[in-house]
Amino acid sequence: MCKDDVRDFVEAGSSECHFLNGTQRVLYVQRYFYNQKEFLYYDSDVGHFIGKDEFGSKDAEIWNKDEALMADARSSVERFCKYNYEWLDTIKVNGKKVEPSIKISLMNPDEQSHTKQHMLVCNVYGFYPSEIEVKWYRNGGEETEQVQFTEPYHNGDWSYQILVMLETEMEKGDTFTCEVHHSSLKTPHRVDWHPQLSDAAKKKMATGILGFVLGIVSFVAGLVAYMKGREE
Repeated sequence: MCKDDVRDFVEAGSSECHFLNGTQRVLYVQRYFYNQKEFLYYDSDVGHFIGKDEFGSKDAEIWNKDEALMADARSSVERFCKYNYEWLDTIKVNGKKVEPSIKISLMNPDEQSHTKQHMLVCNVYGFYPSEIEVKWYRNGGEETEQVQFTEPYHNGDWSYQILVMLETEMEKGDTFTCEVHHSSLKTPHRVDWHPQLSDAAKKKMATGILGFVLGIVSFVAGLVAYMKGREE
């Protein structure tokens, strides 16, 4: 007889940076929990993982032998703690603002020549603070109906990123514009995008051109032969 055995559990981790006298002495601690009970942690002062129970001790023994994992943990003081401390301190003291970068891309570009509806993605990234407004335009007119967007999310270095998608039809000669409003910019930043032929369409066009050229060559050769025949 088979009996279902369903058990719930929660596993979590945390990373802590402790600063003494600015960045003169920094302690990095990485903790792991199972059902709210800490069973394993890494201490940068000690330089390796330490188990707090039998289960954690077995994991610590294995992890401490993993050279790549240990190198990553030991680099966390410089890579994670000091880097973010200096970045955040600069922002707090100077009220620093970071301008966004913008990249437009077409989802499923290989299908561009076969479907009417397409999805354009405006990726706005590397900006601070998080408040931002992004608009889509087609041939100078603002698009609002088929626009979707994510919430601004952390990149891991105190900067933010957002994706704004536009579902639209495309025709030859269209111009699509992603416009970004942000407190770091004196005027809105605009990037234009124009529909391009897909690889399949380019191949078809190249094949058509080649066929046309070969046809012209054959026609000219035939005409020359015909004229010579008449002269004889």
